[in-house]
Amino acid sequence: MKMMNRIGFVLVWFLVGSRSRAQIGTLVGCSDTQVTSLSDVDISGVDVSDVILLDLSYNQQLEWRSGSLSGLSCLRHLNLSHNDLPELDRHAFQGLEELETLDLSYNNLNALTSRTFANLPHLQRLLLDHNQVSSLGTDVFENLTHLRHLDLGHNHLQVLYNNTFSSLAHLNWLGLGSNRLQRLEAGAMTGLDRLINLDLSDNKLKLTSSVYPARVFASLGQLQLLHLEYNDDDPNGEYPDNVFSDLVSLTLLSIDTFGEVHFGRDFAALRSIHTLDLSKNCQINRILNTSFEGFKNSTLSFINFQFCSLQIEACAFCELPALDRLWFMGSHFQTPNHILESLYGLQHQTVTEIKLHGNGDYLPFYHVIDSHSARYLRNICVMNFTMSSCNIQRVAGNALTVQNTPFFRCVEHIDVSMNAIIGDSSTLLRMMMSDGPLRSLALQDQIRFTITGAQCLVSQDFRCKDYFRNGGYDENTYTMGFLTPMNISYLNMSSIFPHLNPLPVNWTFPSAKHLKTLDLSYLGFANCRMTFYGLENLETLSLDGNYCYNMTEQMFDFLDSLTKLSLSNLGLNPQFLKSRGWRLFQNVDQLQFLDLSRNELFFTDPAMLRVQRRLKELDFSYNRLQKVPVNLDNHGDLRMLDLSHNSLSTLTSSERSALDSLAGRHAFSLKLLGNPLECACFNLDVVQWLWHTPVSLDGEGRQANYTCTTETGETTSTERVMAQWMSHWRRCVGIQMFGIALSAFLLQLLAIVVTFIVVRSWTQLCYAWKAIRLYRLPRRHHFHRDAYVVYSEARDDVILACVTLREAVEERYSVRLLLRDREELPGSVRAETVVQHIDDSWKVVLLVTRDFSQDEWACGFTVQQAQRSITDTMPDRVIIVFLEEPRVLPAMPSLQLLLRMVPERNILHVHRDTPPQHQVWKTLADLITTEH
Repeated sequence: MKMMNRIGFVLVWFLVGSRSRAQIGTLVGCSDTQVTSLSDVDISGVDVSDVILLDLSYNQQLEWRSGSLSGLSCLRHLNLSHNDLPELDRHAFQGLEELETLDLSYNNLNALTSRTFANLPHLQRLLLDHNQVSSLGTDVFENLTHLRHLDLGHNHLQVLYNNTFSSLAHLNWLGLGSNRLQRLEAGAMTGLDRLINLDLSDNKLKLTSSVYPARVFASLGQLQLLHLEYNDDDPNGEYPDNVFSDLVSLTLLSIDTFGEVHFGRDFAALRSIHTLDLSKNCQINRILNTSFEGFKNSTLSFINFQFCSLQIEACAFCELPALDRLWFMGSHFQTPNHILESLYGLQHQTVTEIKLHGNGDYLPFYHVIDSHSARYLRNICVMNFTMSSCNIQRVAGNALTVQNTPFFRCVEHIDVSMNAIIGDSSTLLRMMMSDGPLRSLALQDQIRFTITGAQCLVSQDFRCKDYFRNGGYDENTYTMGFLTPMNISYLNMSSIFPHLNPLPVNWTFPSAKHLKTLDLSYLGFANCRMTFYGLENLETLSLDGNYCYNMTEQMFDFLDSLTKLSLSNLGLNPQFLKSRGWRLFQNVDQLQFLDLSRNELFFTDPAMLRVQRRLKELDFSYNRLQKVPVNLDNHGDLRMLDLSHNSLSTLTSSERSALDSLAGRHAFSLKLLGNPLECACFNLDVVQWLWHTPVSLDGEGRQANYTCTTETGETTSTERVMAQWMSHWRRCVGIQMFGIALSAFLLQLLAIVVTFIVVRSWTQLCYAWKAIRLYRLPRRHHFHRDAYVVYSEARDDVILACVTLREAVEERYSVRLLLRDREELPGSVRAETVVQHIDDSWKVVLLVTRDFSQDEWACGFTVQQAQRSITDTMPDRVIIVFLEEPRVLPAMPSLQLLLRMVPERNILHVHRDTPPQHQVWKTLADLITTEH
């Protein structure tokens, strides 16, 4: 819906069918409602005597009849713009005596009849721009004695006749720009005694005496702003005499120029002028020493030469003692050296600004600023100096930094950005280390290219960068010092060097106590294991565009005052941010703005920024995040969260609740464009939330409108889903209800089957349940001993079991061993004892030796019983320890069968002389005590 807000009122309206009806106190809005006549405007129930505003804009078929609004006697603001009205008669506004603002712009009015506005004595603002008015009668504006603002721009006026505005005694703004004016009659401006701003730009008013009669501006003694640009394209003309001498209060003049301009005696009366704008339609190719002689006694302080390709004689500015600002911008074919040499006329003066931008950048060569070119600049006390985008290749070492010169003592802001400075950059770095009042230095965006002599800048040798260091590079502490001016508060070094890798660990700024902003972005860092010192008062730091995959968590420990930190496009390690991110940001608790965009992050630690309670803006755009990366409950002051161009398909209910809570506290905006949002059934609540949340969104066209995909992969939008909400809801709820009904039916069927089985087999189920409850898997604590050790009767085997094994396993690792020679009583039955020992032990350990193979009881009966003890519930019960190589042992059929049942992890090979402290005994102890 189109809305006209030209008169600054907010309208609220309700549309019913083809008729429009709105009532909010005394404001009536019928904009873009297709009404064709005023009878279609239903204002029944409204006291017409109280209506003060009526908006009828954008009703292109509206037919206006005289006296149609005569009943609205208190109407003050009427908007009839964009209606294609072809004409108005003298009674069109009869009965609207209290009207103050009338907007008739963007119609098809081609003529204004006599006394059209005579019935509007209190009218203050009249907008008639963008019509087709070709002439104005002398009595069109009769009786408009209170009119202050009149806009007639973008019409077809050709001549301004005498006394056209003679009745507009209080008019202070007159717009006649973008017409077809070819001349002014001598009395065209009669009666405009209080006019302050006059716009005659973009017409066909040649700067000649036939177009501007003598003293045509005689009545404009209070005029302050005059726009005459884009009228005269003749490069060989000159300014007419006796035209501008009456503009004694003029402060700004914007006028066309010629090849050689001369502001002569006719401009001498403009003693109040402070701005001369020659940038529009500039045709100057030469400024002479006498070009500005008419302003020698004026207060002219600012001259704008933007887009002027000119040659300036040495003393062109000599007679302008008040000149304070000079702009030379867009002179693409004029070298910056020539402009600097033209500053002779400002020698030993104090000026606020000299700005060179885009000069010489179209020439097929680069420029060198040497001492000779800058000799006049050094003698000017200038506070703000700009020389950007000028294709400067080199600034000589003594061009700008000669000690005790006015320039060096006065300059506070220097901008030499966007050039091509290579090789010897000592001048720029001397600026950094100067003792002057420099407070702002912009060095950023130097074009990178290879040329002989520039190798120092891409060298890996730190000796090549001596001008950076203070006191030398300390290889033991890995610290590099940067000297800066004592008063500097802004330093931008972005993209000035192609490569600065490797870097020292610590950077210290011993003289940067006042530094507030530091930009180190796109410097080619490939090693960010550094810590910044001496920047306790720094508020803004940018490291964008470097490669800091490898960084130290102490980097920001001493940046106590940091409020804005930009870490975009750094190649940050996601694992580092998740595990140590909280430590990296631990000491920057004053942070308000944080940029982590373009880092390919697909997850972060939600508590990473838990101490940043003052965060207002957080940028995670152009990553691969699938959910909100921070805990929003910790950031109650957050005003903006940028998650655009990530991989979010939905927002959880807790995330939506937290976002709504932020929007309930203050104005809060969320950016989600570029995410693969889903409009599937499971996500309909998110679509509905987007449409009704108080959060300010960044959707396409309408703030809640985002591209999304359905279950079938079809691309749609959240606006379309909301427009067809009921059909989507029925479809999704129908699927869910079918699933619920089917599940309920299957549950009922299952309940019937289970009930039938239980009834048929109740007794069997009871006994089975008891058996399950009584069944327990054997555990180590169920047995009296941890391991029954089986060995032969040979003396060496007995010593090995009762001495070595006891010391290495039982005493060292507290394993309860059952040793035959220590536990058995004399006279016991051997077979029963073996069976009893196996039943009482958690594990069975066989010490296999050559003597073991010849022992009938050990290698025969005991092995068979150990084999029978292996069950499904205890598959790892037997452990075999070979004390000799298996290949030298004789065949043992019983043991061969057992080996097929014992897993390989339970078979150890131990040398007989292995000491008790050897690791193998710990392995044996672990095998005995482990419960698989």
